[in-house]
Amino acid sequence: MSRILVPHDGGWYDRLKAVGYYSEGDLEDCIKQHLESLFPDHLVFPYKQAVRHKTTAIAKDPDLAMIRRDFSGWSIVEVELAGHPIQHVIEQTETFRDGAYNPLDVAQYVKRQLFRHCAKRVGLKRLISFFTAHSPTVLVIVDEHSSDWEVELAKMGVDLCVFEIYKSVLGRNVFRTLGQYPIVAVDGAHCRPSGVANTWEVVGNLLLKARGKNKEVDVSADGITTRWSVIEDKGKRYLKFLGQYNPLVAHGEYALVVDKRNKYYFQRT
Repeated sequence: MSRILVPHDGGWYDRLKAVGYYSEGDLEDCIKQHLESLFPDHLVFPYKQAVRHKTTAIAKDPDLAMIRRDFSGWSIVEVELAGHPIQHVIEQTETFRDGAYNPLDVAQYVKRQLFRHCAKRVGLKRLISFFTAHSPTVLVIVDEHSSDWEVELAKMGVDLCVFEIYKSVLGRNVFRTLGQYPIVAVDGAHCRPSGVANTWEVVGNLLLKARGKNKEVDVSADGITTRWSVIEDKGKRYLKFLGQYNPLVAHGEYALVVDKRNKYYFQRT
């Protein structure tokens, strides 16, 4: 059974799924309580308006939607329990991915939801233009990681995020997240293998705010925080991995991006 030790209070936290019961609605309510932390660069709100598939006319109801705060894109979000069959998830997400989104209908609904749940006033004309220009991506949030789900959803171009709940005997909760939580990058550079083990060359002018005498920087890779040393040699910059397990593919190429909070991320290219 998975457990988390929180050192500052000396307490163990057990997977809630292993020691208790919760419904899909309970999971969604828990996620709603932490939207600011999970999606700080997005406006997130309940989206219960049915989406109808363009060709099959099958209608499905999503759970949430989120719009980037700079209004450069949006996503439909489906909250699922890992115990559900993958075919159910595929049918849901196919409908959302290939849905018929009428800009006027969506804009009118979202205008109300943004004001009610985000205290955000947005003009109807602006929303109509936005939804005319942008189709949504689809994101699934599940309470337990599944390799099968990850593979099948990736084939469809659907992102998968994991939100696990852990509970102590005192009734306190902590949460574990991993997966493709959306990142709003403000700058980036290419990273490619240097020919030296566990060392990548940084190609581009991205500012790396390294710390300490070893010039160390933390970079998130698939939800795992990794630590690297920044090396400058003959006009080139490199990142050398510090640790035992390097999650990067040895011959892979990556983008190294930074968000507004100066957090760094590897993204496979």
